[in-house]
Amino acid sequence: VRNDAQCVIIGGGAMGVGLLYHLAHEGWTDTLLIEKGELTSGSTWHAAGLVPNFIGSLNMAKVHAYGIDLYKALEAETGMSTGWHGCGAIRLAVTEDQADWYRYVQGVLGSLGVESHLISPDEVRQRVPLMGSTDDIILGFWTPNDGWSDPTGSTNAMAVGARQLGAEIARHTLVTAVDQLPDGRWKVTTDKGEVTCDHVVNAAGHYSPQLGAMSGIDVPIVSMIHQYLITESLPEMAAQDVEMPVIRDPRSSCYYRREIDSLLIGPYETRNSITYGLDGIDWNLHFHLTPPDLEQLAPWLEISAERFPIFAEAGIKQVVSGPITHTPDGGYLMGPAPGVRNYWMCAGASIGITQGPGAGKFLAQWMVHGQTEINVREMDPRRFGPWSDLDYTIAKSVDEYHEMYQVRMPGEYRSAGRPLKRTPIAERLDALGAQWQDVWGWERPRYYGEPE
Repeated sequence: VRNDAQCVIIGGGAMGVGLLYHLAHEGWTDTLLIEKGELTSGSTWHAAGLVPNFIGSLNMAKVHAYGIDLYKALEAETGMSTGWHGCGAIRLAVTEDQADWYRYVQGVLGSLGVESHLISPDEVRQRVPLMGSTDDIILGFWTPNDGWSDPTGSTNAMAVGARQLGAEIARHTLVTAVDQLPDGRWKVTTDKGEVTCDHVVNAAGHYSPQLGAMSGIDVPIVSMIHQYLITESLPEMAAQDVEMPVIRDPRSSCYYRREIDSLLIGPYETRNSITYGLDGIDWNLHFHLTPPDLEQLAPWLEISAERFPIFAEAGIKQVVSGPITHTPDGGYLMGPAPGVRNYWMCAGASIGITQGPGAGKFLAQWMVHGQTEINVREMDPRRFGPWSDLDYTIAKSVDEYHEMYQVRMPGEYRSAGRPLKRTPIAERLDALGAQWQDVWGWERPRYYGEPE
């Protein structure tokens, strides 16, 4: 391992490699990415690869749209295929609240020039002829320009692009300590030597809390077990000349896509989900999966058999079960770590294949130029503080996982993990009808309803 660099990135998944690629494009080529195994060998490799435009935040929509554009362009730049499937996507609305939310999201995406259409249940059926009954569907949100990519191919394409510009990658190199020196620089100790650098980036995915602890930094990330299954080959799927759009269904809390001639189904449990590695994760794990548990998914798979009748009689070829990172508010951590200088975070994305390129682009701007072209407040790690302890992080992250495909009301403050801190007059305010929100761990009256 070289002994000096301008920047060291620790972690070789979609987030870390995305940052390496964009730092190189911003002119920082004296950069070194350190990965303890192979690139993508944490969570990236076993992701389903979905890359949606749909999101209600204007700035996050810019992140998503950029990722899609980059995946389409990378092969021409690097010669490496990203495995891009531009099949489009349809998100189903089965309640009026969802339909109203989709109309709002259409306005957000429209302001960026992202094409989307609200389509009828009949048009949903036309685009997805293998779907069963559409009687419960109010409308579909059709985004024709997104789809899915191969996570490993996409990450390796960005790695090739970074290397072509002079960035370096050290694989099979384990970081054992990260210490700030008296002059403000950082010493990264590995099993192959020490590297001194001006900037260090924690992009270690589900190892991020353990890596942060080496430097006394609390990282509010929890890993959740997420499973998806792939059916045996289906003649009905093989007979489809056009690849079906990615389907997201809030009723079943599942996503669906074509995988060669099979159906891939990924449920997000809305209750009783399972955390992973709360006491730490073995540093020696590479390409690690957890034991599959279809019983855990049974309630959502039963609904899937109604949505796609071909699934009801299909055999299951493979179940992929592994940890995916989540944060208390569902947003990733991108920016300066609180309380230290030149220690940056780029981790915690629950849909990192979508967000890795954009997170890398905008964090690179921040590091190189001191500012970004978008408002990054909702991504800034400093939105959390000492109050976001492990119990809070677990409660909020589990709730976030349960709500992945549900509609959040504007300004909704959910009850998970609360209350943390209440003022001495809280009971008096309760009697006056206070309706509470949590701000930096404190319960604060948002408005007053009817007094007791």
